[in-house]
Amino acid sequence: MVKALNCPNCAAVFNPSDKSCGYCGSFIITNDSKQFTYNLNEFKPTYKKIFFHEIEMGVNELPIRSGMANIYYSATKSDGGRLLLTNQRLIFCAHALNINPNLYWEIGLENVERAELGLNLLISQRIKIFDTKGNETTFVVYGGKTWLEELKRALY
Repeated sequence: MVKALNCPNCAAVFNPSDKSCGYCGSFIITNDSKQFTYNLNEFKPTYKKIFFHEIEMGVNELPIRSGMANIYYSATKSDGGRLLLTNQRLIFCAHALNINPNLYWEIGLENVERAELGLNLLISQRIKIFDTKGNETTFVVYGGKTWLEELKRALY
């Protein structure tokens, strides 16, 4: 676990276990667990802003679920990172250990046509996201069924 980080809003040093910046009050998503579903009641109206990595959440945007994931291209190619589902979009940020550490992918929920469960790999599962333009993006995640349930709830 990271011992200290800088707030993406004000650059003050904060302890990730505190969940929010003591200086400006921003909530910073730093959870490093395999999968985590957020209790929306924990997001106080006093939080000035909410960040995932250095990405600022939009107005009235709240995190629903985050976790480790791979964006899957083929049997020999994927990029690892973290996936975040909010009430407005699905976001993937690659971690620094990838060949392509600056990889960023997102889709607004209004552009998701459907999501379905893919191949089950014992511990992990694939979830497939189909957009309104006919594109398919696959992620390998832990708890694919829970991801799918949360995604469907957010979509409807």
